[in-house]
Amino acid sequence: MRAFLFQFIIWFSSKLSLKTAHKWAAFMSRLVWRWSEKQRRITTTNIKCCYPKLSEEEQQQLAQAGLTETIKSMLELGVIWRKYAGRIDDLIVDFHGLEVLEQALAQQQGLLLAVPHFGNWEVLNLWLSRYDGFSFLYKPPDDKKIEQQLLKNRGQGGANQITANAKGVRQVFKVLKQNHILAILPDQQPKNGQGVFSPFMGQSAYTMTLFSKIAMKTKTPVIFAVAERLADGKGFDLHFKVASPEIYGELEASVNSMNQSIAEMVRINPSQYQWTYRRFSIQADDSRPYRAED
Repeated sequence: MRAFLFQFIIWFSSKLSLKTAHKWAAFMSRLVWRWSEKQRRITTTNIKCCYPKLSEEEQQQLAQAGLTETIKSMLELGVIWRKYAGRIDDLIVDFHGLEVLEQALAQQQGLLLAVPHFGNWEVLNLWLSRYDGFSFLYKPPDDKKIEQQLLKNRGQGGANQITANAKGVRQVFKVLKQNHILAILPDQQPKNGQGVFSPFMGQSAYTMTLFSKIAMKTKTPVIFAVAERLADGKGFDLHFKVASPEIYGELEASVNSMNQSIAEMVRINPSQYQWTYRRFSIQADDSRPYRAED
């Protein structure tokens, strides 16, 4: 059923323009906000954790905007994968920090790209596929049919898709040794035992160590990148920012630096971060921030 629904979303959204997809997302987000207590609670909890100084009204406004942006990313899939896969440049309006990317590639030492859950990663994926050997690490969904659809659509530009497991990690080092680009979504909460607690926007977050360990071992240039969604369906701006030297330091300092850089990317447009994700569900004191009130 989930695979059918996912395929329907791709088919339905492929019939829309980017602007119309965004209008549908705004309509659907109002329904979800009204009828889904769970999504409303998760999104609002995240905003309260990360923006405690905002008024309650401002927090709610940002939470609602964040939900809308998340649904936009979902309804953009068909538009991006079915209409623009072969001409992704038509969706790119401007670049910010492109020279940072070009300088890193000129070093011919490979490139480790951190791509947070912000804006629309699928746009960035297709745009980066122009570079030979571009690869990205992904966590397979539980539904194999959905995974097959993701592999098919994400691979249209020729990207090498590496499963996040022991075998995949070995491929990661091979990709970087060949001086290619490797992208990782660094803000996915890892399983217990595979991360450390690190500050993220004022909140303790259980954070993956894999990205930092790769950077520390390879000394590969590290860049943070996001595709920011523009208003009125105008397209996307791509942002690139070089990592702090602390990314190559001791593990704790490296992970802290990574989270700080992610927070800086979020500030580009706070509503476009994926606030619907339970980023803080694992806590050192076993507290449950997303637990429903009695």
